[in-house]
Amino acid sequence: SQVRAAAGKSDIARLMGHAQYGFGGSFFAPGVSDDAKDPLHYAVYIGQAGLGLPDRDYYLKPEFAPKKAAYQAYVARLLALAGWPEPQASAEAIVAVETEIAQASWPLEERRDSTRTYNPMPTTELAAFAPGFDWQAFLDGAGLGARQRVVLQENTAIPKIAAIYAK
Repeated sequence: SQVRAAAGKSDIARLMGHAQYGFGGSFFAPGVSDDAKDPLHYAVYIGQAGLGLPDRDYYLKPEFAPKKAAYQAYVARLLALAGWPEPQASAEAIVAVETEIAQASWPLEERRDSTRTYNPMPTTELAAFAPGFDWQAFLDGAGLGARQRVVLQENTAIPKIAAIYAK
């Protein structure tokens, strides 16, 4: 698989960018939409991602613990079917990372605030703003490498998620 063939974190970041074109996941969600502050133009938006369950609450609230456990069992089953080594331990590690991402992520009510989720930034500043993630490889993988500006949605979550990726 492409994941197994990846030589390092930059290759994985590139695969995450390319994931928007098909099967795969990413710690960040790129997308192109009308620019909220300049509707005659389009903008590249980057938001938080990285969760297999519908929302951060499924990882953090006790009432969702049975769903989180069922999800971890599902991840283990998929890994076993794919021939991944140590599927149970790997599924536990995956859900642990997703739980860290959930802790860093904005709750749904904050993500609906159109003012707070509009944070334009030159792409040249992404590496300094959210170090630990190869932003150029990600944008290249998404077919957005030539863009000079992006709009960050959950701007305080993105550096935290990049740090999780680096770790």
